[in-house]
Amino acid sequence: MTAADQAFLVLRGATALLCALAARGALQRAGLSGQPRQRRWRARLAAGVMLALGVFALEDGVGEALGRPGEPLRWRSWVWVLLDLSIPAQVLAALATLRQRDKLEAELVAAARHDPLTGLPNRTGFTEAATAALAAVTRDGRPVAGAMLDIDHFKAINDGWGHAAGDAVLREVATAMRGVLRPGDVLARVGGEEFALLLLGVDAEGARPLIERLRAAAAMVPHPGAPEWRVTLSGGLAPVQGLGLAALESGLRSADAALYAAKAAGRNRVMVAD
Repeated sequence: MTAADQAFLVLRGATALLCALAARGALQRAGLSGQPRQRRWRARLAAGVMLALGVFALEDGVGEALGRPGEPLRWRSWVWVLLDLSIPAQVLAALATLRQRDKLEAELVAAARHDPLTGLPNRTGFTEAATAALAAVTRDGRPVAGAMLDIDHFKAINDGWGHAAGDAVLREVATAMRGVLRPGDVLARVGGEEFALLLLGVDAEGARPLIERLRAAAAMVPHPGAPEWRVTLSGGLAPVQGLGLAALESGLRSADAALYAAKAAGRNRVMVAD
């Protein structure tokens, strides 16, 4: 076998390898969840074409390099080698672009549902997660409680020590509360210094000890004013009865009313809706 035959066979082998990689990538895309049916079929078709091209490249490489001993390779064979090699390379580049697009889309979806400061769900993310959790729990007949929590005198923190200090307090309070929650409970930042919470498997009165643990965790967050000052929370609790968004919103409205009652009573306390 001449040096030209060897180079031809290597290029054909490289084409077959790239086709196999492209076919694998296309099949992986076809298996992604949430893909429209039409995209799945297109990805499977692309995988089939790549496999067929890879088999053809191997057969042609062996036939040209080994099946014609002593005969020089035709110039058209070299042209087809380069063209065939470019096809899987372009498919692999397109798959890389699609993966990058998928990543950006996932980041945008996550950003639309999460608060960038605390990392907690925002109002939209909370509504989706809480509605799903509510449906799963209430089917079993277990109670559910909703809570609204507010950092006391937060405006004074922003006005007295700046918004950077206020942002630090929000982040640390969110982290402290997240460490106390049980698996399945849903916590979100739904306003400036306001948090919403769905507590699964407990009624409003039974949820009070957990809210007190949240308040105790928040009290460990350093206050920007002085070491002896503490960050405190006011909270309101109410039962969430029924399924769906309407039941969730009704329970949270009652919890919000209890929160305002706690503020009116002097803050730094939890009250349960009547």
